[in-house]
Amino acid sequence: METTVDKLEAMFLKSEADLEYIEKRLRLDFINSTAESGSPAEENPAVMLENLTVIKAKHAELCSQVKEIAAAQKESMDSIRNNLGSVMKLIQDLQQTTDVEVQPLTESEQQSADLLASADSQTTREVPPDAAALANGSH
Repeated sequence: METTVDKLEAMFLKSEADLEYIEKRLRLDFINSTAESGSPAEENPAVMLENLTVIKAKHAELCSQVKEIAAAQKESMDSIRNNLGSVMKLIQDLQQTTDVEVQPLTESEQQSADLLASADSQTTREVPPDAAALANGSH
């Protein structure tokens, strides 16, 4: 049984070596054919694949950063919304206990309150839900 495992291991090692040789040979062939045809190096498929790998890595990093920024933005908006709600409740309580009327919100104050109320839905629309999947490279 041990000899069979050793043979299989040797076969896998040979296969890996063969694949590495084929990859190097293909790269060399691409480089030579690009040079012979007078094409720029950027049109070399091997170079294009390497560039694509770098671009994919940068894309994944950016997706991860976008996810972190969106989470921080949501946390900030939740905090602002909670604080604003507490202040509004406090004002209402003070109005009721002191019999003092507070002037209604000005137009700009009302617009700000409306913006805060709608900010959460806008945040979730701006960041695609599969940003995490993109960051992990599953697309």
